[in-house]
Amino acid sequence: MFRVLTAAGIVVGFSVSAASAQDTKLKFELYKGKDDQFRWRLKAGNGAILATAGQGYKAAADAKHGIELVQKAGTDSKEKFEVYEDEKKEHRWRLKAANGQVVATSSEGYKAKADAEKAVASIKTGVAKAEVVEVKE
Repeated sequence: MFRVLTAAGIVVGFSVSAASAQDTKLKFELYKGKDDQFRWRLKAGNGAILATAGQGYKAAADAKHGIELVQKAGTDSKEKFEVYEDEKKEHRWRLKAANGQVVATSSEGYKAKADAEKAVASIKTGVAKAEVVEVKE
């Protein structure tokens, strides 16, 4: 069981296997943040946030391009997922574009490296079919 702290400060629990079972229900939410920057987050079918852009974009089209890069990541070898250990000794993942820029990051840390790798595998298999919806914050 993993925990995710949402932007609203709510702790949501989910397991990697539960997220894997809901691959076809992955969805991107595109929204305009309080800073007037466009952002996106990738959600599992159960509502857990799996990934974020980690940055804001001035134009919605640029945020949508970031989403497209993530959607291609499951089949395109130009984008690379990296699993790493953070300062808290938790395992996280990030997706880098061919130019080295980070385009997506895990929204949580995992105690075991294998769990972070399972999350990446789950995203790779379901992200191409993820719908994109615009939401208001």
